Amino acid sequence: MTKNYTARLATRITPSVDARLRQLALVRRRRISHVLDKVLDAALPKAADLITEMASLGSDEQEAGHGRR
Repeated sequence: MTKNYTARLATRITPSVDARLRQLALVRRRRISHVLDKVLDAALPKAADLITEMASLGSDEQEAGHGRR
């Protein structure tokens, strides 16, 4: 099953993180969206790692289901 997540993300960040993000964007002379994309890309696991982790969650659930009756 393939799911596409296309909903726009909106979240609140602390004032200090907001200030640092804006300062970084100014220093790098980039839009905040570009800076944020790079920061999140560096912080998040790679897609292949997430796929592996998600697959192991599915197998854990199947194993747990076989033990119950």
